[in-house]
Amino acid sequence: MSKLDRRMFVKATMACTAAGLLPMSAEAQSLQKIRYLTPFGFIFGFSEALYGRTGGFFAKEGLDVEIEGGRGSAMAVQQVTAGNTLISRTGGTDLIKAYAKDPSIIAVGECYQKDIFHVISLADKPIKRPEDMAGKTIGIVSTGGATENLLDMMLVSKGVPVADVRREVVGNAPPAFEFIKLGRIDAFIATNDTLFSLQSDKQPVSSFSVDEFAPSPGQVYMVSKRALDAQAETIAKFMRGCYAAIGDMIAKRADLAPVIASMTSEFDIVEAKRPDKGVTVLANAVTQTFEPVYRDKFASKEGPWVSAVDLMVKAKIVPPLDPKSLYNDSARKLAFG
Repeated sequence: MSKLDRRMFVKATMACTAAGLLPMSAEAQSLQKIRYLTPFGFIFGFSEALYGRTGGFFAKEGLDVEIEGGRGSAMAVQQVTAGNTLISRTGGTDLIKAYAKDPSIIAVGECYQKDIFHVISLADKPIKRPEDMAGKTIGIVSTGGATENLLDMMLVSKGVPVADVRREVVGNAPPAFEFIKLGRIDAFIATNDTLFSLQSDKQPVSSFSVDEFAPSPGQVYMVSKRALDAQAETIAKFMRGCYAAIGDMIAKRADLAPVIASMTSEFDIVEAKRPDKGVTVLANAVTQTFEPVYRDKFASKEGPWVSAVDLMVKAKIVPPLDPKSLYNDSARKLAFG
């Protein structure tokens, strides 16, 4: 093909695109762009959205979802309230604390039905209940964040003075377990994925879910009330895309390697760097995290909200609030009926 022929071909292609004669391009351009922010980075615990994008499930709902890795609940709230992000995901206690300061946000669905955090200690020196923490040093993810709030909630649930427990920031990753072995801390609070990684690596851990003493909503989808009023159908489409992605992961649980390959083609996922490429971690997340919410279609239960507000008030984290003001089921019902 000569240079002149190539120029004519390019011009013709551009003209067809502008005229809408190339259906695939036109379809791509017709997708509605929205932005979603994870709570912190990219992990398999957020696969419903990551795979929702890379697996094409959002596109089937007419959405082009830009996904950004967050850096904590404060950033999530700020981005949602500012209108820079349509949807984010945060812990139930994080949302309650944020709502107490700015009631313009609302939970619209529950994407994990119990709190994701566990208290992890050494099997030879186990911390099994809040009473065991008195006089001890407990590792937390961040000062003033969800894990410190949950620690205080557990303590007040059993009448343990909050001041009797020292705190040290150790982050949320398996290497924090080394601080226990070194005697710097007695236990630390981390996510279920961190616990599963330690158990998979045969580390001598003892653990319990914070939900045993401080029942709370798990992870929730958070939007602004303004966005819910204006874009309820878009939010419903987002949830349907996540739901379809979960359904596909459940169907492929016997071989999740293609699902992981899809997600890692676009996202740098921490657990995918494990020797087994993270297959066991994702399989655990599918069973423990995603199957219950798939069954209940992101429904939110009232009991954990009531419990969490009660304990947060007792711990002086928030003033008295009406638990029913914290979540709205309308977009979820629009998505699933």
